[in-house]
Amino acid sequence: MNQHSVTPERPATRAPVFFWITVGLLAMLLFGGAAAALLLVVFAAENINRSGGWGWLLVGSIYVVAIILVCFACALSTAFSLFRREPHRRLSIVILIISCLIVSAFGPNLIRAVNGAVNGLRHQHDEAARKPERSQRPPADAPPRSPIAPSADRSSSAPVTRAGENQQILELKSKLLEAIRAKNADAFVDCFFVETRFNTPEIRQENRDQVEILLRGETIEVEVRDIPARELVEITKIQNAKPASLVRYSLLPRKMLRIQQESSTGHVGRSFLIGEKNGKWCIITIAGHTT
Repeated sequence: MNQHSVTPERPATRAPVFFWITVGLLAMLLFGGAAAALLLVVFAAENINRSGGWGWLLVGSIYVVAIILVCFACALSTAFSLFRREPHRRLSIVILIISCLIVSAFGPNLIRAVNGAVNGLRHQHDEAARKPERSQRPPADAPPRSPIAPSADRSSSAPVTRAGENQQILELKSKLLEAIRAKNADAFVDCFFVETRFNTPEIRQENRDQVEILLRGETIEVEVRDIPARELVEITKIQNAKPASLVRYSLLPRKMLRIQQESSTGHVGRSFLIGEKNGKWCIITIAGHTT
């Protein structure tokens, strides 16, 4: 009688689908980041450095967010791989542990940052919605405002700051009013105080383009106000930030200058921070641009 030897069947090995998905995600993160960094260094490094280096911080933040998202995806993929008993289990376990550590360490901060950005945008939207309502309800005892030409000098002296204005502030307002009446963007930009390291033809042209957009509107008033206490706290934090090499305001902000304009929806305005340098008041910039 023939005896047949019986050998136990080995469990079928599953194709490492999720393992290779994990490897692909990590490769995409590595090579994609390297390619983006190379493109930025070759084509955009000069512009980023000229504008104060804020672009590098933005790119770095975006890459950190990408790392967190990819690590979260890798954690899920390796978990599926281990559940399916795919090959390369030891390497999958290592990737799973590292991914979970990164997500647990930086994930909550990312959620808080996104939540803060959403709340900030919502606050700005609410403020923008309330401003037209306030501007459309002038005080009952306030005289009607007249267009800037021909009585610009009379309408530009706001009662809220007349007592505190000095001759230098009046000179700055006079220069701005002349530039507004003449639609002269260069004369308006000449009132900016730009630090030497940011005083380049490119930044001046950018400021000039922004001023030309402003001058298209019908200006009815130029007034100087005190800086609100809440904004002054944030300004002080920026100005006193350490190290001293960080980008900050070109001058210490002391007042706020607001240009009121007419629009189809009511009154709108554009505010600038102003400060004093050697007895001359100027519009303040940060990294060469207006605040």
